[in-house]
Amino acid sequence: MKSEPTLREESLRTQIAMGWISAFLVICWAFAIVICENAMANSNFRELLRDPGVQGIPVLVYTGAIYALMPLYVNLVSEFKTRLFRWIAVGVAGLFLVFWILHHLSHWHAGTRPTFASNALDLTLHALGLWVLLNSMKWAKLPASAAETDRTSVAGKVALGGS
Repeated sequence: MKSEPTLREESLRTQIAMGWISAFLVICWAFAIVICENAMANSNFRELLRDPGVQGIPVLVYTGAIYALMPLYVNLVSEFKTRLFRWIAVGVAGLFLVFWILHHLSHWHAGTRPTFASNALDLTLHALGLWVLLNSMKWAKLPASAAETDRTSVAGKVALGGS
């Protein structure tokens, strides 16, 4: 018997998925702005050669894939009886939040983010990352599905006639 998710669980999953999608859009928008800035500066895209650089392109590819797939992951693992996969989502959210904060700090330290406008998308990305992390933690802490609770509780065995 498949149990139906609670409204709270559905709401958290939706918020987490929207957070991943929004963060992905912010990353894409920031990269598009950097490309436009480099094109208008007529600098032979020197800034892009430094960051992300040729070696950073695979990181962008994998990051994009993870951001695009995390909403699917969150919805797929909600059907599993164990919460382990939910905690994996928490770990991924935490790793990306730390990664982007450190990346932003490296730009700030190097002086490549001198104005508020140059920091706005980074700060937006951090806020979205924190949103995803906090909601992922709430989701991971939710009790097991109703079907699992029914199998493991004495009251469920008596009420359902289970053995």
